[in-house]
Amino acid sequence: MEPSFPAPTTDADGKSSAETSSSQKRHGRRGRPWPKGACLRSVPAAVQTFVRGEVAKGPAHDAIYHQLRHMILLGEIPPSAWLRQEELTQMFGVSRTPVREALRTLSREGLVVMVSNQGARVSPLSMEAFEELYALRVGIEGLAARLAIGMLAPTDVEKLRHQFAELETLAGTAELAVYLRKEWLFRLSLYQVTKRKSLLMQVEALREHAERYLRLAYTVEGRVEESLEFHRQLLRACEQGDAMLGERIVQDALRWTVARAGPIIAASITQGPEGTDSTS
Repeated sequence: MEPSFPAPTTDADGKSSAETSSSQKRHGRRGRPWPKGACLRSVPAAVQTFVRGEVAKGPAHDAIYHQLRHMILLGEIPPSAWLRQEELTQMFGVSRTPVREALRTLSREGLVVMVSNQGARVSPLSMEAFEELYALRVGIEGLAARLAIGMLAPTDVEKLRHQFAELETLAGTAELAVYLRKEWLFRLSLYQVTKRKSLLMQVEALREHAERYLRLAYTVEGRVEESLEFHRQLLRACEQGDAMLGERIVQDALRWTVARAGPIIAASITQGPEGTDSTS
């Protein structure tokens, strides 16, 4: 049974809805104005059920933070979209306090920008952020691959073979999101051989933040096949136990993403979030 949540009776400052309404009448205003076009896509019922279920298990702001983060990284909430607190409270069935806490956490992570006197919006795509993110990934994932290949056991190699066979099948049949997920799990399985918790945490965090940019590298036909070839070469390096080769292959694959996605990101930034020239 889906958990139910009563409508909030107080706002984030502890005022009752009646007090808030009375205050608005006295001062002749209805709250902070929002920029024209500020809105958030409706949250699907399945998402609301997920969030509300998580709220029942733990702090509300944690569930809202994780779900909004997931939606931002997957592009379900696009770059530069406004995140209106009143809409979020209605969608998630909570008061403003956990929404504000979730937005603050997303802001500290760099996924949300707090705009003075207007509210919060999803951080726009940035060439600077993209270049810095992938420079970090090139270094740390190259290291993870080199260390892991030097530690591979026969059972590890066999697991990678099975994963690559599945990836090869998906390359020609699956949706891009499914392929990219399996592609990442293949490399992550390799990196996990190192058993270095701090290293793996950094690798995963950087990969998550790359999600918004990564998909842009695959907008041209044939890119999935190119990506698959990098992973075929990586599997071969694992089978040969060639750690230095594996490091170079991972780094070349990440630089390939930069080369393919970079111009597309630059063009999208020039055009702006609504398809209008941002320089005008």
